[in-house]
Amino acid sequence: MMEHSPEERFVSSYIRKSRWERLLYELTTPKKRYRGLSRFCHRSGDLIDPAKIRLQGDDLDRQPAFERFIRTHSGLCDILSPDGALDGLRLPLSDAVEAAIACFDAVVILGDGCAVVFGEVERQGREKFLLTEQSDG
Repeated sequence: MMEHSPEERFVSSYIRKSRWERLLYELTTPKKRYRGLSRFCHRSGDLIDPAKIRLQGDDLDRQPAFERFIRTHSGLCDILSPDGALDGLRLPLSDAVEAAIACFDAVVILGDGCAVVFGEVERQGREKFLLTEQSDG
């Protein structure tokens, strides 16, 4: 079985198929990666496959259902972010979410069967999504 990069896993699992090619190109091209991540996070609501969204809202990290989800999912997660201090880290999901909360830049946390997307902090709030591969939640 071929090993896929975190970027490939994220795009193929959670992004609308019509948007795969361009986003994957940007995320896997070193000179375009940060711009691609930033662009994704400014338009995440348009690019994410709506069938994969389990929870969303700028209060996601304070929602009881999200807190329960974090407690029941362990394992290391890959972090994708324009913030060089976070990009490429592998952390447990709860630690990755804490790092995303503390970061003002966009953060994508890619776990086993799930992803958490934190948009860039903006005046009108911050888009946040919990995504899962399985449509049954």
